[in-house]
Amino acid sequence: MTTATPAPSKADAFVLSCIDPRLVDDVTQLLATMGRTNRYSEMRIAGAALAAVDEARPGWNTAVWDNLAASRQLHGVRRVIIVNHRDCGAMNLWAGRNLAQDPADEERQHQAVMERAAAEVLRRHPDMAVELHLMALDGSTQRLPCAACAAAPQRLDALRPGLRAEAVAPPPSPPAGAPAFAELVRLRLSGGLADAEAERTLLTEGVTRYGLTAAEARATLAGEATRHGATPSTAARQVLVFLRAQADLRGRVSRRDAGHAAALYHGLAGNQGRRADADRAVAKLMEAEGLAPRPDGLLRTTTWYRRLAEA
Repeated sequence: MTTATPAPSKADAFVLSCIDPRLVDDVTQLLATMGRTNRYSEMRIAGAALAAVDEARPGWNTAVWDNLAASRQLHGVRRVIIVNHRDCGAMNLWAGRNLAQDPADEERQHQAVMERAAAEVLRRHPDMAVELHLMALDGSTQRLPCAACAAAPQRLDALRPGLRAEAVAPPPSPPAGAPAFAELVRLRLSGGLADAEAERTLLTEGVTRYGLTAAEARATLAGEATRHGATPSTAARQVLVFLRAQADLRGRVSRRDAGHAAALYHGLAGNQGRRADADRAVAKLMEAEGLAPRPDGLLRTTTWYRRLAEA
């Protein structure tokens, strides 16, 4: 007599939380108050969102993404709930200071790290929903906004009044009947889309002028952008999140982190153009965001930043 193997249990959320023993019960209680008891899979790892994106710990990054992929396959999750917490030792080590001494800065740092993690979730799983939560040591929790979620291409249900974007499944392939819009997209991309508003305007044209659905316009832009390289606004948004996360309490960015940001910008743009163009783009982003260069070397100068801007 053989015993049937039980079917994998189902869950609708993947929870990423920290290993801090002070808050184990509080995270469980939070999920219970959300009505998710026995309806989520959970991964506890030092730093929570930080473990997913800390370049210094690639093994941790891999563990997070492998577990999310496995939970999706085994349990059918379609939502990621990230729970970071205050007075986090992993975050303090990463920042090089005790973030809890400045609660406002602590929240900014957590927000930036969680935004990076959310953006990476959406890059890997475009149909996922993401929630960001920051927990205090007394177990109270605040839900933080998720700019990466709002900026995700598939969430364009506000393209025009009455337009509904199909945001549940990944965008379909561009329709064969939209060559004129595809040509317009190529023309705009060759000139550079200056910002997210320019992208939205272009997508609105696809709907109102060329008769495409939101998903069709989105898919056409995504396809052409892939061939052309990421649009400048897309790269800029993600690089800004990185720069904000790496800046110190005085809003200064190190030479090393600026270099990483330039490499990230270059990679997001499909490695097109010269690396020097990415260097200049990062310098402009830092200036626009009010971020300053951190003095470097024995003489503690910012000459490296001037070279970056003039590359």
